[in-house]
Amino acid sequence: MDYRYDIHVHTQETSPCGHVPAADTVAAYHALGYAGLCITDHLHDGYLARLDCQDDWQACVTRYLAGYWAARRAGEALGMDILLGLELRFPENDSDYLIYGVDEAWLRANPYPCRMDHAAFFRRYGGSVLIIQAHPFRACDEVFTDSIHGLEVANCNPRHDSRNDLALALAAAHPSLYRLCGSDAHREGDEGRSAVVFEQRVRDSFALKAAIESRRYRLWCPAYQNIIEKSEAIGCGTTL
Repeated sequence: MDYRYDIHVHTQETSPCGHVPAADTVAAYHALGYAGLCITDHLHDGYLARLDCQDDWQACVTRYLAGYWAARRAGEALGMDILLGLELRFPENDSDYLIYGVDEAWLRANPYPCRMDHAAFFRRYGGSVLIIQAHPFRACDEVFTDSIHGLEVANCNPRHDSRNDLALALAAAHPSLYRLCGSDAHREGDEGRSAVVFEQRVRDSFALKAAIESRRYRLWCPAYQNIIEKSEAIGCGTTL
């Protein structure tokens, strides 16, 4: 049996650019038949500057997780798996990185990860979390392939030109990188534009990391089917 997950989703409660309450987003994905989704709200200094508690990391974490916990409560009521991820941006440029293999305890024990640079983050955490560069060519042409584990080859946000063809070309040049996709959902109508499809349920962020590392998954993204087909033809690919 196949289980669909969208692993790049934002909430109104946390992401300043999010426009849909978490519970409504979860309900929309449930109606589309998804098994779960990963909440990847933005975490960067610009976000922290909006908070009146930016110098109190524990208070920041509580505020930051509001969207995730609202989604998780809604997901539990519907039998869906709601996973925690992050979308980090470091001070050096506008690149964004999706982080999987974390939980609330990790976030509370590792204050202000968004204030590091990408290389320092990889040196410190690259052995324990999964670092995936989101839409690598949307706003920045700098991709440091030695400091990531993978990249989105298909970002399906309908309001941005993510230049997915360039991401695919980079993936072809570095076939050991994990190739993923995400809806990058922010607004009503963004949901369900893509999925990572697994053979088994993925119950938390650590299981998501392990499932990606196993390469036993496939990508689904109708708007970029040509990208998906070309991605599948690259060596070291998925096996599902």
